[in-house]
Amino acid sequence: MKKIAVIMVALMMLPALTAKAQEYKYEAKLGWYPIDLMDLLFMLGEYPDSGYTAGPVKTVGVFAADFDVKMKNWLTLGAKVSYRNTWRELSATIDGIEYTDVDRMQGFSVMPTVKFTTGYDSIFRYYATLGLGAGMDLSNGASDGFCAFQFTPVGIAIGKKLSWYFEMGLGHAYTGMLTGLSWRF
Repeated sequence: MKKIAVIMVALMMLPALTAKAQEYKYEAKLGWYPIDLMDLLFMLGEYPDSGYTAGPVKTVGVFAADFDVKMKNWLTLGAKVSYRNTWRELSATIDGIEYTDVDRMQGFSVMPTVKFTTGYDSIFRYYATLGLGAGMDLSNGASDGFCAFQFTPVGIAIGKKLSWYFEMGLGHAYTGMLTGLSWRF
């Protein structure tokens, strides 16, 4: 009787043991972080000769969206879109008249990316990303378009189909950190 029970359990487990791991070809990511470090450094600068006093730095943070296509287990090609917005109020009193202004820094970028991954089909994935594309900064009404880059030497994702990810990078999309959720399908 024991032999029959062991054989039945083994037969019931056989499909689970021989099943091929889920293959994911596409990945969509949404990320956010409260502040871009380059924007923060820019905004902390003072206006020594202008007479303006700067208020506290305010931000909506950095938003990024990625879409990737797996080419090989270690290579992914994709696209990244990002937006960041930081501002602070300025005030001055000249001849008894109070003046106010807003010092604003916004950035947009769109770029194709190349991602190098270890452990693509495992729960823990480590990766590095390179991107080169177009960027635009809007600062106090003036706009500037240019070639933008993004270098992310540290990327960690935990999860299979739905994952949490954390990145540290330098570039126009963001400088500092980014975290969010990714969905593979």
